[in-house]
Amino acid sequence: MFVLLLVTSFLDVIGLASLVPVMVVAAEPGGVQKSKFFAPIYHGMNFESERSFLLMLIVAVFVFFLVKNLFSTWVNYLQTDFTTKLGLNIVKTQLDKYLHFPFWDFNHLGSSNLINSALEVPRYYVSMVVRPLFVLFSELAVVVVIVISILIYKPLLLALLAFVLVPTTLLTYRALRARSQAIGNRVNELRPISYGIIGDLFTGFVELKLANKQYRFRDRLLENQRELQTLDSESYLYSLLPLKVIEMVAILGVLTIFLYAIFVPSASNSLIALVGLFAAAAYRLMPSVNRMLTALMQVKQAQSSIENLETYREPKYNERPDPKQLPLSFEHSLAFSNVTFSFPGVETPTLRSINLEIRKGEKIGFIGSSGSGKTTLMNVLLRFYVEQHGHILIDGQPLTSQHIEAWHRIVGYVKQDTFLMEASIQDNITLGDANVDAARLDYAIEQASLRNFIAGLPEGVNTHIGERGSKLSGGQRQRIGIARALYKRTQVLVLDEATSALDNETEREVNEAINKLSETDITILIIAHRITTLRECDRIYELSQGNVIAEHQYESLMQQIVQA
Repeated sequence: MFVLLLVTSFLDVIGLASLVPVMVVAAEPGGVQKSKFFAPIYHGMNFESERSFLLMLIVAVFVFFLVKNLFSTWVNYLQTDFTTKLGLNIVKTQLDKYLHFPFWDFNHLGSSNLINSALEVPRYYVSMVVRPLFVLFSELAVVVVIVISILIYKPLLLALLAFVLVPTTLLTYRALRARSQAIGNRVNELRPISYGIIGDLFTGFVELKLANKQYRFRDRLLENQRELQTLDSESYLYSLLPLKVIEMVAILGVLTIFLYAIFVPSASNSLIALVGLFAAAAYRLMPSVNRMLTALMQVKQAQSSIENLETYREPKYNERPDPKQLPLSFEHSLAFSNVTFSFPGVETPTLRSINLEIRKGEKIGFIGSSGSGKTTLMNVLLRFYVEQHGHILIDGQPLTSQHIEAWHRIVGYVKQDTFLMEASIQDNITLGDANVDAARLDYAIEQASLRNFIAGLPEGVNTHIGERGSKLSGGQRQRIGIARALYKRTQVLVLDEATSALDNETEREVNEAINKLSETDITILIIAHRITTLRECDRIYELSQGNVIAEHQYESLMQQIVQA
């Protein structure tokens, strides 16, 4: 690509240079035969008149420019195709980076920052770094060719141009680069804020409208956008300044030569010719120098995108599964053996030497105050977190990084705010499978107590449920989550506060679906604040400050609550 850009730049210079001798011989009668360059060609090709020779020259120049522009267009196509593929590859690299992010860091970074880093930063990098670098190299090649030509033809002119343009270019760049980088850094800070505010504004539409706070969020967004637009305008203004500065300095150089000619008459003839050459060379060099400066400032402004692409590349942020994945069978039991876990940077363990054994097919409940470690325990089981001490044992075998894929194939998870796509019921249960297993889908719908609900819909399983299931009740959302877990042939089902946000009637509907699963051999682990959700549990474990402090049966636990 760089070689093609050099060839294009070289052809541009030749194209401009070729017009000068053609215009010179065309303007002067008999100019063709007087020309040292064209006369041998004229006689060698046996032309009978200068008119026909000039006509040939004009056609040749036109054909040259046509071929040059076709070649240039082809190079531009290759350049845009390259940057398109590069941009897509960077997006893929960013997505892969964050998809293998540790769960703790993933939550800490936040969705607005993740969206900005995965989509906006690659676009910004391509448009503000890669493409400007192409411009920089292309214009640099033009400048080099012109400089070499002037050096051969008129070294004094080169010295004069260097004296005028080089300091101006360097000073202009130094004056603007710091502010350009500051603008880029600030824009990179403001974009995720905008994504966060607008996400809250639209996601919380109902709550904000009822609280009459929509316009407060709108004003926050507009204030953020006002600064972004101001920075964008300032950046655009800075892109216009270099040409103005260079133009003024070039004019100052011409005027200086004229003043010298006025006060030193003996040098006036040679200086007038030098003025013409200086003006012509400066006129061609100024746009190239300006584009080079603009490209350099754009790269400087996009420094934050370069840094963003390089962040989180350390091994500790890359939780890829072990390449050697092993099979895993769950036939008898799963156990927490002396499991201890602490969050990064926190000295006090969230889980302290947890020891539990759960037989396959059992339904186990977990209770405890907020912060007691219930959800953390389930996240360790799901392998979102990895214990610092102890092991998760599946049929007595430690659950390691080599079993992640096999383990995730048999474990399901339904949380309080079930993930739902803006798609059909079928797509939400199958997570968009192109080839749906109809028998598995029917089984999942039946076991999740969704059959009567779906049968009453005009479009059945193809009914779209709206954004985040806005067309469904809370119980229907949770049952779709349960159906999704069953569709993937889940053997271990984790329900994390799956009914805590539901009213009593809706909770009864979801509990009906959960209780129906008791007839299967699925192992069910339920975290609940409402004790009634745990009615069918074989055992209920109570956690406090990361410890299992008690084991209950449902009836005895209810008696304790009544007596309390």
